[in-house]
Amino acid sequence: MLGVEQSSVLLMLLVAALGLTFWETREQGYELKVTIWWLSAVAMGHVPAYIALRGWVAWQKRSAR
Repeated sequence: MLGVEQSSVLLMLLVAALGLTFWETREQGYELKVTIWWLSAVAMGHVPAYIALRGWVAWQKRSAR
């Protein structure tokens, strides 16, 4: 089991990932439904889901050129 210190660090990392996800989706101009979808994906998948979001945004930017 994790101690209180490790749990606190993991919780802070999750909150940071959710904050970055919210920031990125709003910056990209996604509608609220898409923002909530990405937030729930990151909440469930944490780092891999955030990396997927960054990949999706990069792919969309590259496709828009």
